[in-house]
Amino acid sequence: MFNHISKYISLLFVLFSVQLFAQFDKKPEKVATGFLEIGTQACDSGRVHLKNNDNKGANDFYQIAVKNLKKAVKESPNSFTAFYLLGIAQTKTKDYKNAVRNFDIAIGLDTSREDALRDRGTAKFLQGKTKEALADYDSAININYEDAEAFYLRGQLRQTGRDLGPVFEDYSRAIEINPNFENAYMQRGILYHNAKKDYILALNDFNRVLEINPKNNEGYLWRGKTKFKGEDFKGADLDLSRYIDMESNNIDAYITRGASRINSNDNKGAVEDFDEVLKLDPKNIIAYMNRGIAKGGMKKYKDALLDLDMAIQLKFDYSPAYINRAAIKFASGDRKGACKDLAKADGLNNEKAYELIQKYCNDGNR
Repeated sequence: MFNHISKYISLLFVLFSVQLFAQFDKKPEKVATGFLEIGTQACDSGRVHLKNNDNKGANDFYQIAVKNLKKAVKESPNSFTAFYLLGIAQTKTKDYKNAVRNFDIAIGLDTSREDALRDRGTAKFLQGKTKEALADYDSAININYEDAEAFYLRGQLRQTGRDLGPVFEDYSRAIEINPNFENAYMQRGILYHNAKKDYILALNDFNRVLEINPKNNEGYLWRGKTKFKGEDFKGADLDLSRYIDMESNNIDAYITRGASRINSNDNKGAVEDFDEVLKLDPKNIIAYMNRGIAKGGMKKYKDALLDLDMAIQLKFDYSPAYINRAAIKFASGDRKGACKDLAKADGLNNEKAYELIQKYCNDGNR
């Protein structure tokens, strides 16, 4: 399902959302230099910029951190903290090879630090070394079974495989350790939504995301999509509207809100949503089909048929478009044309078409 590059995209999200900084339970060793302090401050500033979705600003600070931490490790070659933070800064600047090298040194200096193993695992994963990354996450968890981030990151890695059972276990363990782990709720909710089609459990997780962080815009997107699946169309409209107010270029959000509005008999609002989709993607088949349905609901049958014609023109074997065009033709009085469309859908193996033909197109149903 995922190619070599795209299957790692989910973990890129981790790098922008998970705090990859040492929770220095131990007293950091003294280093006879100011470079470590400067590098640490730059890393902290980079993290703040990432949290605010300022990737350029974050990268600038991480570059400063790399420069100063390189000086720190030269002056203090036995400093776990300097090597560890250098590995983090290099991971952030996508220098994964050198990041792994510096994590190796940090781990050699202190083998008890699960955070270094965990973060080396992330750098290895981003290199495509999934087996080595998994071994690092396992080792981190073996050292500290209370490391919520290690469970979360291992869940992200395991999500690239076919067996999702261990993924749910990892996310759930991360939440058990940290009941306010926003990203773990989010990722588990997405899995409930996409993989298990369990919209009740998905909704519970997205509700929790938004309790923890009412400003999580992605939470509104996913909760809106989940409410749509649960046929809470008004609720879906509200959540998706909140999301669209902040992110006006998401096609999926407009399509789902438009579909919610059709189901709530707000056909005018639905047409406006599908208009926006077609501005962003002029060849979007779903938008043409659904806009046609909404226009049909407004009894604008001529305009509705033009949209459905376009959907079929773009994808001649798209059977739902024939089904919906048939519905518009029935509504406009063109029974013969409607039955031809149903026959076409039946020829494309649409399961609903035969039932509709028997109901509306047999001679006894004239």
